[in-house]
Amino acid sequence: MTGGIAKPYLTSHIGGKVELKLNDGRCTVNENDMMYYFRTSRKSFECGTEKQVNKTHIKFQNTLTVTLSKEQTISRRDLKVVWKCVYLRHYVRNAQVSVDMEWLSAITLVEINSSLQLGLIMSLYRDQFYTSSYREAITLGFEDILFFQVALQTNTSFVSDILLQVDSCWATESTDPQDTVKGDLLQDGCPVDNTFHWHSVNGLAQTSRFSVEMFNMPKELPLYFHCLINICGHNEDCTKNCTNPHRTKRSESQMDGKEKQAAVVSAGPLVVNTRVKSIRPSYWAEHMTMIFIVASTIGFLGVTVLSVSAAKAIMTYYEQLRLQ
Repeated sequence: MTGGIAKPYLTSHIGGKVELKLNDGRCTVNENDMMYYFRTSRKSFECGTEKQVNKTHIKFQNTLTVTLSKEQTISRRDLKVVWKCVYLRHYVRNAQVSVDMEWLSAITLVEINSSLQLGLIMSLYRDQFYTSSYREAITLGFEDILFFQVALQTNTSFVSDILLQVDSCWATESTDPQDTVKGDLLQDGCPVDNTFHWHSVNGLAQTSRFSVEMFNMPKELPLYFHCLINICGHNEDCTKNCTNPHRTKRSESQMDGKEKQAAVVSAGPLVVNTRVKSIRPSYWAEHMTMIFIVASTIGFLGVTVLSVSAAKAIMTYYEQLRLQ
């Protein structure tokens, strides 16, 4: 957001040399010969921008407080100038702002026994190498792939035999995992989305990795992702068999034996960009060059063959005339 106010107006309204503070004072106010002005980034927390969100709109507000300088003993004319920008949440991606400016990876605590708690966290990574994760709200397009990792956080060797199993995953357009509108990705340990791929074996380690292709949902709002996680002991079978399509959830739970400890982890928001596509390298020019080379070679060979055939025909003709 950018805002400004004319110096002559402040001089006439306040009546002397002024001091200006933007919001809580973390960011400075610039000036030139005619104006005082400020610029804030899309990250509202950097300059103290106030942000309000409801079901339909997002409002960003910056307040410029103008007071007489400390050289003035008496001041009765303080001034506050407020700039507000209100966006429809449906079109928030076009304004390149997000509902929450920070990526949320909530840590869920699971109590193993009376003296031990473990943390669960879900992260979104930039690629299939899982070396760099996103730490702020991002915008991705339909051609992008989402690489997730769910991990068990522990600093003790006493839980080295505890395993993690991703039971189900889904997406919502709110932070509430129990939102009635959701998009299922994984159910009962088996993919229900045809772009879902495992990047590790589910249930054999304290981390689990998977990916899905980007998508959007009915309201086209930022997406939040949730997974139900089972914690398995060393005597429990923590793997899933998804080869039998007729295997129901009830039969699965009967085969698993005793009930596992479970918890839900969440992460988001992810803004869906339905317009801008990633620029991918085009190989059309290389293909055209190769086609031209092949065509030229075939053409040259064809002309050579025709020339040789014509020369042989002419030589045969003159040889027959000579013999006559």
